[in-house]
Amino acid sequence: MGRSSADVAARIQHTNLRPEATRADIERLLSECLEHGFHAAVVNPIWLPMAVRKLQGSSVAVCTALDFPVGGDTVATVARATAEARQAGAQEIDVMTKVGWLKSEMDVAYRQHLAAVVKAADGAPVKAMLEAGFLTKHELALAVELCADAGVAYLKNSSGEGGGEATPALIADLVRLAKGRMQVKASGGIRTLEEARALLDAGADVLGTSASVAIVSA
Repeated sequence: MGRSSADVAARIQHTNLRPEATRADIERLLSECLEHGFHAAVVNPIWLPMAVRKLQGSSVAVCTALDFPVGGDTVATVARATAEARQAGAQEIDVMTKVGWLKSEMDVAYRQHLAAVVKAADGAPVKAMLEAGFLTKHELALAVELCADAGVAYLKNSSGEGGGEATPALIADLVRLAKGRMQVKASGGIRTLEEARALLDAGADVLGTSASVAIVSA
């Protein structure tokens, strides 16, 4: 007997980061989070005030994604956005890593960016979107060490926007590399209950997906 739909739902971060998402779309997302008992709602920063109001008093966390999906903003800009998101009520922060810096062997800059976000998050968990699909095995291992040094709370394999999909093998690798120092968020291409269960069995702590309702209604 596998994990129940309710058990899976409690680990899902229900996401809508589409640029064309309307107020009604976000209201529906938030209602679905409450109805199905999802772990968190993940919305763009412009929708944070609505999310905070709607989810106040519930067990659903309010999460936002910053510098998404390209990761091209300056460190100062991302740090300011992190502080602003926290002031708006964000309880968790997903942030794009500087993939180009990592691949340019700019290790110090890569770590300092994440450390600045962690500092600005003021105790809120920061999830680093690694875009593992763009990285070699060596680069992925290095990214994990730099994330640990920076105080990141979660390793996230991908933004879901081109950096690769979540697979049980990749998630198991991240869990192994994390060595208990960080948790793991699986994201990208999670569409079925079976896929969700397999990723959780591989060691994922939470799942990021926009197919949440279909997954738990299967």
